[in-house]
Amino acid sequence: MKRSSIVVGVLFGILLGTLRAETVSIVQITDMQGLVGYQVMNREEQTALQKEIKDETAALTAIMAECKKEWESNKENKLPFQGGRIKPRAAKKMGADFSDRAKADLKRAQYEERTNERQLEELNKEAAKLKMIKNEQAKAEYQAKEEARLKAFNDSFALVSKKLGEKLGRPVPGFGLPFAEGKKEEKKAAH
Repeated sequence: MKRSSIVVGVLFGILLGTLRAETVSIVQITDMQGLVGYQVMNREEQTALQKEIKDETAALTAIMAECKKEWESNKENKLPFQGGRIKPRAAKKMGADFSDRAKADLKRAQYEERTNERQLEELNKEAAKLKMIKNEQAKAEYQAKEEARLKAFNDSFALVSKKLGEKLGRPVPGFGLPFAEGKKEEKKAAH
């Protein structure tokens, strides 16, 4: 009788241990630029991420107002402050939990592949739109206008990101490269 009780207790302990194994989820994270990425996280990491996002969201409104004033006081800025395109980070759990991190990583890779395909489609649409403009002068004007909008957005984002990072005492993570276009333009100007 005692042996069977011990065996049942051990089996129950093993079963309980497997149920308590760490589960992970795939979390879709949208950064302040609107770019999407996916990460595999456990519950504690998700909770920490949600707390970070809550802190960022609470501070963002005041930072945006401050940045807008600073932007408008700078006479070099020809376009308006692009604050409407800057949003607080967001996180959303995708699908069911996984007990195996390797399986979750495979699913995350599938999500990323789909997102990359959508982004490629958008780039192709933009290229097709540019090809439809036959007049070279109109094409050059369109490209200059788009580059100016992109630079204004990148500058606005950099300003907001810097001030928000200073206020929070930590950088705000993102997936985009906000200074990539500006660096390319600086290299072209240097040559």
